[in-house]
Amino acid sequence: MPTNLPTVPNAFIGRESDLDELLRLLMAVRVVTLCGTGGIGKTRLCLSVAHEAVEVFSDGVWLVELADLDCGDLLAQRVAAVLGVQVPPDGDPAQAVATAVGGGKQLLVLDNCEHLIEDCAELCTYLLGACPDLRVMATSREPLRVLGETVWRVPPLSLLPVAGGGSDAVRLFVDRSVAGGGLTWTAQDDAAVSALCAELEGIPLAIELAAAMTRVLSVEQIRSRLSDRFKLLTSGSRSAPARQRTLLATVEWSYRMLSAPAQLLLQRLTAFRGGWTLELAELTCPCPGLAADEVLATMAELVDKSLVLADGEAGGEIRYRMLDTVRDYGRQRLQESGDEEELRQRHLECVFLVSKRLGDLIATCDRRHWPEITRRALVIDAMQPNLYAGLGYARRTGQVERGLRMCTDLQWVIIAGGRFDEAARHIDELLQDADTVMPGQVAHALAIRSVVCFFGGDAVGVVRHGREAVRLGRASGHLISEALAIIMMCAVGAGDEEITLDRAAELAGKAGDEYVRSLVTYIRALHAQVAGQLRESARLYEQMIDSHRDANDWGMALAVIGLAQIAHSRGDLEAAARHYQYAQELLDPIDHRGERIRCLTGLGRIATELGDFDTARRRLAESLALSSGLGQRAVAVELVDGFADLALREGEHVRAVRLMAAASALRERMGGALLLSMSGARIQELLAPARRALGETMVAQLWAEGRTLPWHQAIEYAVRGEPPVRPLLGIPVPVAPDGTLTEREREIAGLIARGLSNRKLAEELVISPATVARHVSNILAKLGFTSRTQVATWAIEHGMNE
Repeated sequence: MPTNLPTVPNAFIGRESDLDELLRLLMAVRVVTLCGTGGIGKTRLCLSVAHEAVEVFSDGVWLVELADLDCGDLLAQRVAAVLGVQVPPDGDPAQAVATAVGGGKQLLVLDNCEHLIEDCAELCTYLLGACPDLRVMATSREPLRVLGETVWRVPPLSLLPVAGGGSDAVRLFVDRSVAGGGLTWTAQDDAAVSALCAELEGIPLAIELAAAMTRVLSVEQIRSRLSDRFKLLTSGSRSAPARQRTLLATVEWSYRMLSAPAQLLLQRLTAFRGGWTLELAELTCPCPGLAADEVLATMAELVDKSLVLADGEAGGEIRYRMLDTVRDYGRQRLQESGDEEELRQRHLECVFLVSKRLGDLIATCDRRHWPEITRRALVIDAMQPNLYAGLGYARRTGQVERGLRMCTDLQWVIIAGGRFDEAARHIDELLQDADTVMPGQVAHALAIRSVVCFFGGDAVGVVRHGREAVRLGRASGHLISEALAIIMMCAVGAGDEEITLDRAAELAGKAGDEYVRSLVTYIRALHAQVAGQLRESARLYEQMIDSHRDANDWGMALAVIGLAQIAHSRGDLEAAARHYQYAQELLDPIDHRGERIRCLTGLGRIATELGDFDTARRRLAESLALSSGLGQRAVAVELVDGFADLALREGEHVRAVRLMAAASALRERMGGALLLSMSGARIQELLAPARRALGETMVAQLWAEGRTLPWHQAIEYAVRGEPPVRPLLGIPVPVAPDGTLTEREREIAGLIARGLSNRKLAEELVISPATVARHVSNILAKLGFTSRTQVATWAIEHGMNE
């Protein structure tokens, strides 16, 4: 077949499905333009498609390279030369090409059109009109905008592993590194290379340049130097056009092609973290040379030129982002301009404004506003990195009161969004510098911090922050901060005569805050549920549903999940599943991660009990993926237990015992908050099959191993099931032998495992509470433990609670 396609110098890695899709597309449409930022792999993908298409286009497949062509007037002449068309001295080269192609079935490949975009569009329009069977495939950083064009945005290489090997990005890195005499590939390198490719965002050019550096640097050394990727990744192919030999050159080429307003906007968009909406850009980016009413059209220019990506929707608004490579370049240009500090302040003011708007809307407690509240909350939740960037800048520049006000305006977004680790860190940092902030504002921030501790499973933190919030709230007359703190302290059993749920309800009523009053009802329902008063708990959850029915909001979802848990504990799995599914529907409008995690966990536990282990594993893994890394430790511990139960039912006793021990230790570290409670009887029930299968000694050994697992290793082990530690067999189990305790102490340890308090122990044994306290102290000293929870776990392991 007639063609001038070059021989491919190395293997085409990945994009197999893209290749098939583009071939089918060429059969259906006449113009396909592969668009994408520099280095994304447009040319290589295009050439691979063209090679596959040679058999289809019987009259020829022709590559016209335009990278070195600076004058658009010579475009048609370049195409004629490639096709071998003789153009008369005074003839029109475009007409000569059209005459030569005629009705032939040919594919014309125009590579690198962006700097000649108008000339390419004009020539394609003419040739397609004159040649009915001609097809055109082009590569460009922006569309040609010709009639019949299909724009195909070239994505980065996939970072997801495929069956039997690594991701497409990893495969490319390994292939190029080995071919260049660099990395000698071993399985141990997999994680490091995967992380490197993720940091390079799957951009083929960046990956190939990094692979070339393995001749002189290890993978970890490359990763450590990526903070200045433009200096590191400079060893491109000498045969490539100059602007494609380094990462810096390819981004600079795109930047120089922008209009002056677009260059300004690209610089100023680097203020955003993780993404932005048009509204945020219009509030933050205007400056001399870029008016607010010009932002939309200028943004469209950046999207067209593949420097900004339209990345889904949030609250009905398009969400935009840019690759870190482009962002790094734009930030350098911004720093050179001297406008960076002014822009950071504008960004903070923008985030403060949108936070205040939402906070004011929620404060009305008007359920008619819920659709708009949901929309705004969804946008802010999707833009949380911008919130935290604003909070960080507020603290660094001494604007602490403004930062704390943002936290309080967004308290429900922070709590429902479930990203507790990040929120906690920023609130703590702001509170450290809050000496000059009004006491009421500090009290409110402390109360929110207490709520974050509660839902994050930190009972000690709940009490520490809660007491200070109550003190400052009372002194300043800030009713809501006092109410919130009281609710959380009561939730973890730290109330007293003045710190009661009745008092919290009274304060919320005076403040007119229906959401806080509903939270009081929720904690009452939880208390009843944990105490086994299921009928009373269900009544309270139904009361919450009635008060939230008009809004169908987060509070209603909380209550429905509570009903699901009650149905599950009663053994009505069908009703429990129905409630969980309904709660998920309520949560669909906004990403309430904490409650979505609980729904998935509940459905996973139900599937386990029904023997549908594949569904159970899928649900639990999805939930655990959402919870880890967000500070959702409370529900994540329940998830680890869920995986332990699943492992037991599948006969994986070793894994099950380790996971149960890990969950037990994590509970102790978190202080045993209400939502984490698990009875000794339940632990005993789960351990019994393992004891029968493995024996007491092995179970004790595995339990010791599991308790040593750090948080993230426990999570990884729960999902993957690979041994997280080297076997500890032969190492003494760190618990005392049975004979260490007296008979009475063994009896008391068993009663502790059954959940009895010192007062109940005294009643059960008909001895004084002081005597019980002395026995408990002796048990702790002999076993080397520091908590009753450790004693209970040890007693269960040794069958003392039966």
